[in-house]
Parts: sequence; structure tokens; C-alpha cells
Amino acid sequence: MPAPAERILDNGLRVIAFQQRSAPKALGVPLIAAQLIVRGGGSAESDAEAGLSALTASLLTQGTTKRSALEVAQSVDALGARLDASSGFDAAVVSINATTPEFPQAFAIFDEVIRHPAFTPAEVERVRTKSISDLGLTYSNPSALARLVANRVAYAAAPYGHPLAGTAETLASLTCAEATHFHERWYRPDNAVLIVGGDITPDDAFALAQRVFGNWKKPSTPAAVLQPFSAPPSRAHVVIVDKPDAGRTAIVAGRVAIARNSPEYYAGTVATAVLAGYSGRLNQEIRVKRGLSYGAGAQLATRREPGLFIASTLVDHTKVAEATKVVLDTIAGLGQTPVEAKELTTRKATITGAFYRGIETIDGIAAAVGELALYDMPLGELERYVAGIQAVRATDVEHFAKAHVASDAFVVLVGDAGVFGEAIRTAYPAVQIVPFAQLDLNRANLMR
Repeated sequence: MPAPAERILDNGLRVIAFQQRSAPKALGVPLIAAQLIVRGGGSAESDAEAGLSALTASLLTQGTTKRSALEVAQSVDALGARLDASSGFDAAVVSINATTPEFPQAFAIFDEVIRHPAFTPAEVERVRTKSISDLGLTYSNPSALARLVANRVAYAAAPYGHPLAGTAETLASLTCAEATHFHERWYRPDNAVLIVGGDITPDDAFALAQRVFGNWKKPSTPAAVLQPFSAPPSRAHVVIVDKPDAGRTAIVAGRVAIARNSPEYYAGTVATAVLAGYSGRLNQEIRVKRGLSYGAGAQLATRREPGLFIASTLVDHTKVAEATKVVLDTIAGLGQTPVEAKELTTRKATITGAFYRGIETIDGIAAAVGELALYDMPLGELERYVAGIQAVRATDVEHFAKAHVASDAFVVLVGDAGVFGEAIRTAYPAVQIVPFAQLDLNRANLMR
């Protein structure tokens, strides 16, 4: 495992470097990867600006003040490099990788798209049109739509509640000027972390960062600060999005859980693994034992503020009431039925296996280091991750489940309510039905 080193440039840019070849020296391909993490993603937007962070990040690679979008793509391809930009709720990430001989040229393009994007009207319109088209596909997928609704149900009007990609209405209102302003406000050296690693020594990485980014001027005004916020209190209720043309019904149950820097992070990761995966409890109960679905799983998203735990599956409309009960009972059971030693061992093995697969590439290591830096975690956590997972006890899983998962879970159902609605209203006291035609993810109450 590489030992990251770090320095802070005079302009406030935090630079983290590590040396790691992609394989044993005799076989390794000389690769270098870089990531710039900019604090202030989707959670820095208002509801009316939903999608602005994602739009801004997408536009970075679509032309600069020196090159058109096509010229940027051709320059990157000519180097055999890969350039990407995206935004999450807590940060935007721009990344590049290339072979060692070509990396300095690739790094110069990386700097160019970060600091000198063009935000031309034509590219804004093209990216916006594609984004709106993509939303149409998302809304036609019951599972994808259920997750968007679950975010809004969990966070209501809090910053994590609105769709990260925006809505057709918000995207239509976004302009070049707003993208430019968002970039000027958040893309600044004293609000960013640069990670450089691979076939390069830390000293050489620091020298390269200084040479390319050292003249990135810090604005005279202080950097904006993302303010802490709280999600609404957890409340057990059911939200049905009535979509008669859905082929099956998506079920998402969840509640707000923990932040990335929580001391319960490792317990939460193991608890989620007990429920997730083919051998996890949800899939065993829903698919293997009852044949209600092709699969079921669970996820725990940990962020700057407490993130969302969800359990999900996709079932026939006639099986919704039964499957919903099984999902909720299985989640609740995690806080009632102790995890046996054999089950705990196998679920931990899936976590550590996924961790090692994730860091077997230079980009994977950079992403892992970047996550630690973004959430102000000690960089040494990279080395301690596996030990942290192995140290989790059955009682830790039980305590985490009782506190953050097992009670007061909401349920989102997206499907043909004409088939299952009556059974759900009979089984659960608090039910909200939203016709798909009236669904509005811009609003905390989901209704137009």
C-alpha cells in the first residue's frame, strides 16, 4: 500500500502524492493518474439550481478558451489519455491518466479544462439537451426513479434532497452565466485537493503540481463554506408513485444513517454487507426462499453529512405487499437477530475483496485517497481499512442496525398502484400516493 505524502502550495491548493506502479516492476505499465477534487457539488445548489454542479462539471471537457470540445477530445486521444469530469453531492471531480512519457502534456490539458473552460452557449445547450433526454430514460425506469424519490423523501428540502442531475425544469433555466458563476465560486485552489500518483515520485509530483498549478491565483474573497444541515426526523411511511405503464414495481426502503467520518463507519459497512449481495439476507429472503424477484440488495451512501441507507428490489405488481413486508422485516431483523460468526466472516470477505479490487489500479488508489481527503479523514485510513473491517463485532452490527437502520424506515414504491395500492393502504397507516403525471422532484412534497 502506498504511503501518501502531502503539501500545501502557497495558493492554498492541497497536493497529495503517492508512488505506485500498476504491477510488479518487470511487468508494470508506467501510468500516472491525477484527480482534482473541488468541494461544493450538488449540495451547494439551491433547489431552483438543481443540476448546476453536474452541468458545470460536464462542460469542463467540452471546450476551453484555447480549444473547442473536438480539439480537447482529439488532444486527449492523441496522447492515449483519459479525461473525465463529474459531480457528486459533496464535490466535483476532474481526473486524467496517461502513460508516464505523455503525462506532462496530459496534465497541461487537465489544467486547461479546470481553469479555462469556455462555457459556450452552443455547448451549454448541447449538454443540457442530452441531460434532459437522459432524465426521460431515468424516469421510465422504476428502480432509478424510486431512488430519486427516496432521496427527496429522506431529505425533503435539505440539500441532498433534490436530484443531482436536476430536472427538466431546472435544467431548462440554467445558463452560461450561472455555470460561469458556479465555476468562479467553487473552482479555486484553496477549495480543492489535487492527487497525483502512480509511476512518479512524490517529489516529482509536487514539482509538477507547483509548475502547472502554482500560478492558479486564489481569489481575494474567502472561499465559500458548505454549511452543516440536518435531514428531517426519520418517519415510517409509504410513498407510492403510481406509474401504470411500469413493467414491475420498484421497492426502496431506507432512512438517513451516518456521515463518512462517523466512528460507526466500519460497523455500518459490515451491517450493509450482511444485507447486500447474492448471499446477503435480502437476496436470500426475497429471491432464494420466496422467488419474489431476480435480486435484492442494500447500499449505504456515506457523505459529508449523514448519508442514506437503502434496501431495494423489483417485483411483480401482485407481489408488492408481500415483498415490502419481507424487506422491512429483514431490515428490522438485523437489529434483532445476532450475526453468526460464519456469516460475519463471509460478509467481511466480500468487503475486503471489493476494497482490494478497487485499489488494484492507479485510478482506484487515487479515488480512495481522494475520498479520505474530501471528508478530512487521516490518509493512513487507507492502510487501516481492512483492519477496521475485521475489527467489527456482531454486537457492533446489531447496535448500528438498531440506531440507524432497523426502525422508522420509509418505503417508496414505483409501479401500478391499481394492482397493489389497496393492499398497501390496508397494511400501512401512513400512505401517500403520487400520480406519475403529477410527480415533481423539485418540491419536497413531490407534488406539482
